[in-house]
Amino acid sequence: MIRFPQYTLILALLISLPAHSQPQIGGGTCTNATFNGTYYYVLSGTLISGSADYPYAELGKLVADGQGHVSGRSQASVGGLLANYTLSGTYTVQANCAGTLTLTGNSQTSPPATFQVVNGGEGAVIAYSMQSAVVTGQAYRSDGAGQCANGSLSGSYAYLLTGVTWISGIGYYYSQAGNAVSDGNGNMSVVSTVNVNGTTVNTSATGSYSLASDCSGTVRVSNQSGTANYTVGVVENGQGMVFLETDSGTTVGGTAQPQFTTPQNAVVNAASFQSQTLSPGSLFSVFGSTMSQQSASAGVVPLPTTLGTAQVIVNGKAAPLLFASSSQINAQMPLDAPTGQPISLSIANAGKSSNTVMVTLHQAAPGIFTFGQNRAVVQNPDGSVNSDGNPAHPGDTLVAYLTGGGPVNAAGPLLTGTPAPNGVSPVTSQHSLTVGGQQAAVDYLGLTPGYVGLYQANFKVPSLAPGDYPVVVTMGGLSSNAPIISVAQ
Repeated sequence: MIRFPQYTLILALLISLPAHSQPQIGGGTCTNATFNGTYYYVLSGTLISGSADYPYAELGKLVADGQGHVSGRSQASVGGLLANYTLSGTYTVQANCAGTLTLTGNSQTSPPATFQVVNGGEGAVIAYSMQSAVVTGQAYRSDGAGQCANGSLSGSYAYLLTGVTWISGIGYYYSQAGNAVSDGNGNMSVVSTVNVNGTTVNTSATGSYSLASDCSGTVRVSNQSGTANYTVGVVENGQGMVFLETDSGTTVGGTAQPQFTTPQNAVVNAASFQSQTLSPGSLFSVFGSTMSQQSASAGVVPLPTTLGTAQVIVNGKAAPLLFASSSQINAQMPLDAPTGQPISLSIANAGKSSNTVMVTLHQAAPGIFTFGQNRAVVQNPDGSVNSDGNPAHPGDTLVAYLTGGGPVNAAGPLLTGTPAPNGVSPVTSQHSLTVGGQQAAVDYLGLTPGYVGLYQANFKVPSLAPGDYPVVVTMGGLSSNAPIISVAQ
């Protein structure tokens, strides 16, 4: 249940979470365009030279242009010796999603690798199998490339590292499995089990990390046995990491996955509950635990910046709050929050701060409020709520309620946490609205006077046969969720 206690107009309508669509069986074909974007990959295996075998591990970044060309960089460890490479190359993806990749690094061209595109281009599995090498690995899309900061790595991750380490010139098989907790501010704690040639020991350590904007970074972890250094890539919007140890005498790489939903994905549009769809001035929700010692609702405007014992800190400043409880907070994103770059967000509960996460705002990020089984919060011409038992008719002008409409030509002063001024305050972004995939004429899309962060779209129902149809608002190329309305003759 989303709670907006001061929004008496729609309070009774917002009674359930948006319905989630069921997974569908996939299908289709692949092309070069399927493998497109920024990827981090990790490889491990063995290089063979005559009668000698050399453990191998590599971590790299590739940027694929969707037309068969890649560029990037990598670090590779061969028998405990580290080397850096600047990469370029070509690739081909067949209709069955199998492909080949040829890379040139520091003027040396590697034999072609085979790979399989997975999850519609979100990643790939890679293999080099030849007389001189047996090397395999996986690539992961880095959706946040260009938008990362330390807060992009936040929460609890399970990790696994494997390879070989050299002690007094003798190579030993090595593995480490454990839990790494990052606070979003560059600090990390680690608990793990280390296995060296069959001898295991439990360890705990503390460390630090630093991430660049392209989602690459370094990790440094220390315990009573010494210090280990790693280069890392954060992938899948914080949903994973790839590692390579960079210390001399080690050939160790691995991966990490979140043990819970990453905190970034717990910051959502308050109407659609979609993550990564926030804009300045929009209403948003944060889900977690122990965020406030008691539940409280805002009863006045301007909205307070503390409710119960909770605050939401956005780029160092407290945001206006509508509702706070232990597990959910509803707030307004500050109107002056920057777009197109990472901003920090954390929760303070009675002065104790949570981990910090990074979110990136859009100019506009529409989300339509819903109730029941994914029904849009829409008023019919007589002010009643549209439903299957109370449908609209073609030609009717309806009002849909949303948030995330972005900048407006305000009818008067507009400040964060205060109600929108009386009069019309239309949005400035290009926009459209469809019903059942058909364009609908929009008479007004802008702020709702007297409410904080609430927008409305006044639109005419297209000529449609009786039935239920999804409503979608698109602004600046970003589409909303698609809740339904009912239409009759």
